[in-house]
Amino acid sequence: MTAIGLAVLALMVGVTAQMQTAPNAPLPDAQELKRRVMASMKASEKNLENYSCIVQDQIHELNPDGSVKKHRSSMKEQFFVNGVEIDHTLEKDGKPLTPGDAKKEQEHVDKEVKKYSDPKEADKSKTRDEKEVDLFLRALRLSNGSRVTREGRSTLVYDLSGDPAFHPKKVEERFAEALNGRIWIDEQSGMPVEVRFETTKDVKIGGGLLANLHKGFWLHLVQQREPDGVWITKSVDGSGDARAALFVHARFRFSEQLDKCHLFSVNTQQNVQPPAESPAPESEK
Repeated sequence: MTAIGLAVLALMVGVTAQMQTAPNAPLPDAQELKRRVMASMKASEKNLENYSCIVQDQIHELNPDGSVKKHRSSMKEQFFVNGVEIDHTLEKDGKPLTPGDAKKEQEHVDKEVKKYSDPKEADKSKTRDEKEVDLFLRALRLSNGSRVTREGRSTLVYDLSGDPAFHPKKVEERFAEALNGRIWIDEQSGMPVEVRFETTKDVKIGGGLLANLHKGFWLHLVQQREPDGVWITKSVDGSGDARAALFVHARFRFSEQLDKCHLFSVNTQQNVQPPAESPAPESEK
């Protein structure tokens, strides 16, 4: 499971909370919060379509003693078309793409924009994601709820853990069932402010033959509220120990930082071009 995938899973824990801000007001029912997740996710997708952000990714493959064995980085422009995330890679390992690679990347982005400008294709992608979210949430338990004030806003706090009454089958379910952590939810908007969790046991993919995410994987996600009320994932950090296939065994650390977010408008037609920092092709001039 990639850093981006994990980040998306963490983001999808966001819920639509009841508008109660008094310190002694009853807390929302945890199961009701889980049942409202789909509506909150859809609203978030719609709001994110107004934004384009620069994303800085860092991935460190570690030696057994924790020293860095290999480092990879990338800078991307991230935006959404009909609720589907599009990533446009601008740099790798601190260097701009070569003209040939930049051309291939632009062609790939153009293809993605054209595909998801079709509402039917976008709906297919979002439906797949929603099914994964539903599976993930059913394996989670929210407990020990409380209410605190954070940056002047009423915030709900819950412990996250796997539901012992749930019997996981798919990867998303097994991942949720294996974690312990905590989530902070902005009560007015229902969106997560911060998520922290760590796996308490191995998560096996393909019975352990394809991959194995070992106990102790951790992830930390922080969101930031923009002036117009939209919540943007500001940072995602994590570290873990995994084995892929039968031979590759890696310890890794990753981080993702979003910066320079700005508003823009996409008219989702078949000839839509994504926002880009490079000059437009000659054919468009």
